Amino acid sequence: MIVVKAKNSLIDIPLLSKQLREFICFFAILFLSIYSSFAFAQQIKKESYITNFQDTVFNEHTEILLDSAWLFYWNQLVEPGNFENKPFEKVTLDNWRNFDLSDTEKLPSFGCATYRLLISIPKDRPHVSLYIPSSYAASKTWINGKMISEIGHVSSSKEETLHRRFSQIIPLNTYETEFEIVIQVANFYHHKGGITESLIVSPSHHLLSIKTKRVIADMIFIGSLSFIGIFFLLFFLFYWNKDKAVLYFAIMCISLAYMAMSDRYAPFAEIFESASWIFLTKIEYIALFLAGLSASLFFNAIFSDHTHKIYAKMLKYGFYILALLAIFLPRPYFTKLLMPFFSLMIINLIYVFYVIVSAIIIGERQKSILLLVSMLLGSFVFTTHIFLFLGENTNAIVYVNFGYIITFLLLSMLLMMRFSNSFHELEKAKEFALTQKKEISLQSKELSNVNIELKENLRNLEKSNAELDSFNHIVSHDLKAPLIAINTLASFIEEDIEETIDEDVKHRFQLLKDRVSKMYALINDLLEYSKITKEKKSKELFSLNDLLNEVTSIVNDENRHTIHLPDVDFEIFASKVELKHVFQNLISNAIKHNDKDSAIITISFSKLPNEYAFFVSDNGPGIEAKYHTKIFEMFSQLNVNNEVESTGIGLSIVKKIVAENNGVISVESEKGIGTTIKFSWKIE
Repeated sequence: MIVVKAKNSLIDIPLLSKQLREFICFFAILFLSIYSSFAFAQQIKKESYITNFQDTVFNEHTEILLDSAWLFYWNQLVEPGNFENKPFEKVTLDNWRNFDLSDTEKLPSFGCATYRLLISIPKDRPHVSLYIPSSYAASKTWINGKMISEIGHVSSSKEETLHRRFSQIIPLNTYETEFEIVIQVANFYHHKGGITESLIVSPSHHLLSIKTKRVIADMIFIGSLSFIGIFFLLFFLFYWNKDKAVLYFAIMCISLAYMAMSDRYAPFAEIFESASWIFLTKIEYIALFLAGLSASLFFNAIFSDHTHKIYAKMLKYGFYILALLAIFLPRPYFTKLLMPFFSLMIINLIYVFYVIVSAIIIGERQKSILLLVSMLLGSFVFTTHIFLFLGENTNAIVYVNFGYIITFLLLSMLLMMRFSNSFHELEKAKEFALTQKKEISLQSKELSNVNIELKENLRNLEKSNAELDSFNHIVSHDLKAPLIAINTLASFIEEDIEETIDEDVKHRFQLLKDRVSKMYALINDLLEYSKITKEKKSKELFSLNDLLNEVTSIVNDENRHTIHLPDVDFEIFASKVELKHVFQNLISNAIKHNDKDSAIITISFSKLPNEYAFFVSDNGPGIEAKYHTKIFEMFSQLNVNNEVESTGIGLSIVKKIVAENNGVISVESEKGIGTTIKFSWKIE
């Protein structure tokens, strides 16, 4: 039994092992078949996504543009090995705002995405690199599953995204022929989203040569513009601030240099790692607008005689509006201001061209032709740079930048020509000033001699005035004394023969005494007239009606006449003595020459901003218009008879006093209607 059992067991074990082996082999074959089918399907799927460049023959200048067949994953930051979801679509590299989200809607500007491209290149090739241009997004790049670089910080939210934009050159493995390129991008500031330019696969030395030449060209361009701008800025600030064109040209050069450096190298983003890219971009936009404004004002300063007056104001307002919009508009709207700016500049260039041609026709050929040549050269270089430079000629960017520099040097020549002209004019002015100085020196000597003569004449005049004062004193004493004696003698004779003379003789004696009295009054008036300008004028504040009351108490002591004073009293600041003398003369004349038994005199007053105005009216016989100026002449009398005792000097004295106080006196009167004399008195 034991043996049988042992035999049976020995027989059973091998049988079981064979079945197990067959079962395991079956499932192994099945698994391998399924895996091979899956792997084959994956390979077929992968090969369907691969862009094949195996037939490309590489030489030292070959460039493969990777601008299409990109798998695009919208709002997904997918890393290599995790591409399980179906891509959004296959796209060409363009602003993703142009991609269709639906039949009626485009993708938004803000968001994140992943780009994926599989390429196959021949193994027989030189060492190649991948050129990735700068894009309006933060980016993160993998090649064949290995993370190569991250520009800024990529995130699905704008708070965590740090925007930066730089171009890159990434070497590719020489021993591999298939490459999976994965680029994650995030944009939360610009109206253009994603990668907008083609990636390039090219021999490494070719890409590095292009980069080196571009750096050299940029450094020459930025360095030259910076040097020119700083030179002219310092020249304007310290030496020649009369010509605003120098300042505008300096600002234009510095702004363009900053804009070029910031756009292509972003040094401030490197120095200040956490600086807001939006803030830096706004400064770049403002620098561009400032360059356009200063270039336009530079032109306006040179052709100010030919441009319209409103041209400069329109330029300033237009560029100020653009600058304010760039500052205050939120993202991405401020990034859309380039089109309005370029539109404004195109309109401006058309007007500039029109003005230059007009100036050439008029005859200002030198500066006009130089500026026109600069404009045409700059326009040609700009057109070449934008539309014709396709990267086929690696030296083209160097030529373009040198073209820009030559343009600015021509404009610098225009400024130096203006400075030269101004310098020549200054030299002429200096020579003219020296000539004038010599003439002034000669005239100064002559003037010095004249001053000596004037001082001598002044001394003689003072001496003459002293002699005249002495003469006046002598006249007042020596002429008055005989008159007094004649009057006294006539009175004595009249008393001695009073009983024997008749009425006719008495009348003649009275005429004699009247003539003596009139002569006496005439001498007094002449002395008074000569003293007017010599007396010191002391001004004081006084009441007008109080002054008039003093005058009327003298000239109307018997109250035979009616004198109306102003209804409202005024405080006047003037020479009281002179004003009293004027009123006393005018009121006395109004009474003396009145043909009524009782004179009615009205005095009125008004205060003007700079002067007083006085009016003296009477009810007398009036004065004909032809005598209105004659009455103020010396010794002028309208009464030819002797009924009214008058010397004809009183109104001359009044006119002189009024004139000495910067006033004017005039008459309003008609024959038989009365007289109004008005005069003004300067308020000081």
